Amino acid sequence: MVAERRTSATRTASPAPVASKTKGEDTGADTKETAASSSNESLWEGFAGTVNGGLFKAPLWVDLKKPAGTTSQEKQVRGNQGWKLVRTYLTGSAVFYSPSLIWLMVALFDYFVFPYDLEAAKSWSLGWISYRLIANFLITFGYVSFWHVTLYLLGCGKRPFNADRTYRLSKVVHNAFYNVLGVVQWTVWEAVAMHCWATDRLPYITDAESFGTRWGFAAFVGACFGVALWRELHFYFAHRFIHMKFLYKYVHSLHHRNTDIEPFAGLSMHPIEHLFYFACAGPALYIKASPFAFMWFGIHLLISPAASHSGFEDNFQSDQFHYLHHRYFECNYGTGGIPYDLWFGTFRESLEPASKTYKGEHVESKEVKLDAKSASLADAKATLWGLPKWDEACYNVVTYLVFPALVWKAVSTSASEYACHLGALMSIGPLLVGMALLAVTSRQPFANPRMTFLYPFHIERLFGAFGVNVGISLLVTVLPVYHLVHYLVSEPGQGVYFKLYGQ
Repeated sequence: MVAERRTSATRTASPAPVASKTKGEDTGADTKETAASSSNESLWEGFAGTVNGGLFKAPLWVDLKKPAGTTSQEKQVRGNQGWKLVRTYLTGSAVFYSPSLIWLMVALFDYFVFPYDLEAAKSWSLGWISYRLIANFLITFGYVSFWHVTLYLLGCGKRPFNADRTYRLSKVVHNAFYNVLGVVQWTVWEAVAMHCWATDRLPYITDAESFGTRWGFAAFVGACFGVALWRELHFYFAHRFIHMKFLYKYVHSLHHRNTDIEPFAGLSMHPIEHLFYFACAGPALYIKASPFAFMWFGIHLLISPAASHSGFEDNFQSDQFHYLHHRYFECNYGTGGIPYDLWFGTFRESLEPASKTYKGEHVESKEVKLDAKSASLADAKATLWGLPKWDEACYNVVTYLVFPALVWKAVSTSASEYACHLGALMSIGPLLVGMALLAVTSRQPFANPRMTFLYPFHIERLFGAFGVNVGISLLVTVLPVYHLVHYLVSEPGQGVYFKLYGQ
């Protein structure tokens, strides 16, 4: 029945044409030509994340005879461990043979065509901030729109993960709206970093050092490759962190309104999720880095989610791994690159309901529904129409209106003595407000507090998977937010960099 419904949307495999030859017809020249061709294909296959040199083809491991999303990804994920995984990053393949190469080119374009004006950033002005906002907007919406238009309006994708999909403009508008908020917030991150560099609050590697000294150029090249590795680590731990119930209910559930994703769904996040998501740029707060490294983080964060949220199986950066996360929620928190989910038991291999690999708690039950109808009903919530519940409205007003207003008040009045307090307010405050509101709105919240606040990780051991994940998550998400605000509000020379290195 499922196969019949999907027939029109599924493209079967077409074997490559092979010239027929009679026995003994091959010559030495033919053999050499074939070997050269094979070598050439193996060298270029997968370059920049493409498949057979194309942007609209399914990954090679996909069985095109099966419905989209039903080919098991277990072999690929299990195989990406040990020396193979290490070699991927040591040789630079994680950049050259992945979409990261395209995004790196975009970042270099941005850096040299729309450069940071640090002289102007010494004082707050709408002019230089607007300049960066426009650049970020054009790059982000230009890139995301390309994938949405080609896949959903021009029909370049032939294998949708959901063959019964109904295109809803209201969902696209909803997602695009939160993309705008994401672009605005990243521009704020950039503005804060630029102001801190310009006012000696945060040391940085100048362009003269990056391109005029060996160590500076080495740092520049290192950033080109290091960002991709850090993004993998940060995404898994930050993502898993916001799936704890006290953050999921008020923050991450907005992103999960999309159970059937499309390109604008990638950056469609609650502003507090954007806050912890953009904290991926945190390493630039603790080491002396080039402004390019910071911009490269931003470009990766802004545009990389688009194609991975395509909703199709046959496109550049097609991501069955993450589609399963949206379809089944509590699985595949990371990516198919570094197999964190396999190691922690949260890996799901295909759209088939019965999973052989998933060991988590979110399974079909009276309270948890994983069928297609339930997923469709959840997807209908991706709209700007309607009002939030009172506790959601309260959370929103407090965390992304009141808290930022207090920070700006301190900056505009030079109230540097409140740097620590405001850093804690912006970083830890959203967690505490979520816990408080969840306690108020739950029935007997302290009868089983682990279930109330930590689901679906409530049975994990504190000195085990839970402790490791939460500990790392706090370091890579909450701590950078704290220090960014502290840099901004405090006087020059008082930031964490100077405490770490005694300068």
